[in-house]
Amino acid sequence: MGDELLLLAITPGRLHRGIRIRSPQRLRLALRAAELAELALAGRVDVGERRIAVRDRTPVEVPRLSGVLRVLAGTEPAPTPEEWLRAAPRSLLAEYISRLQDRKVIRVRRWRGRDGRTRNDILSADLPRRRELVARLEAAVRAATGLADDDPDLAYDLALAVLVRSAGLAAAVHPGPRGLPARRRMAALSAPDGDSGALGGAVAAAYAAEAAAARIPDVHGLSRGGYGGSGAAADMAGLDGSTPGGTW
Repeated sequence: MGDELLLLAITPGRLHRGIRIRSPQRLRLALRAAELAELALAGRVDVGERRIAVRDRTPVEVPRLSGVLRVLAGTEPAPTPEEWLRAAPRSLLAEYISRLQDRKVIRVRRWRGRDGRTRNDILSADLPRRRELVARLEAAVRAATGLADDDPDLAYDLALAVLVRSAGLAAAVHPGPRGLPARRRMAALSAPDGDSGALGGAVAAAYAAEAAAARIPDVHGLSRGGYGGSGAAADMAGLDGSTPGGTW
């Protein structure tokens, strides 16, 4: 889910600004929440307003998620969603970018600035794959939400849609006036008094975690850097805490 969330955050820039990542300050928290949502979908955790409870310690197929599950299972007392989000590794976004690069979904050029820090330009992205993902999410949001409990794929897509909106990516996924109806449907899905409580454990996890993220006062101060395409270099040190000259 995190890989797809990152792909949705990658958009072509305007006026020759190249490809860039939208809302990098909030995306790191959303990626952390996506991991919780996937574990909830797999029946491994329950995410409540007060605590994240591990229901089943059996590893899942994705090694990264199994590692997250081990950490959650070994954390005493059980963390709140806000505590878990605050503990997101500063390298998390860089790790997901590397994953997409390894899968050849994006191409990244790394270079070193005059200050000695490693910077990254996103040279290209698999935009047809991104368009297919956008269409899939729109179809899920249009679907009857009451079916989510009986359809794991639908629950997955609805959880991703909640995360997209909470990460500030709704306008990137559905831009302009033509995207307004889709953005409104996504907002209704994410509303506390909407249908999100009936969407299954994964959607509940996504909403609970991102609602906690909205209460973190320094969310906009997590990074002053960004990720960009040609002409808009990204300063990784602002996100992963690496020292000048470090790589990801």
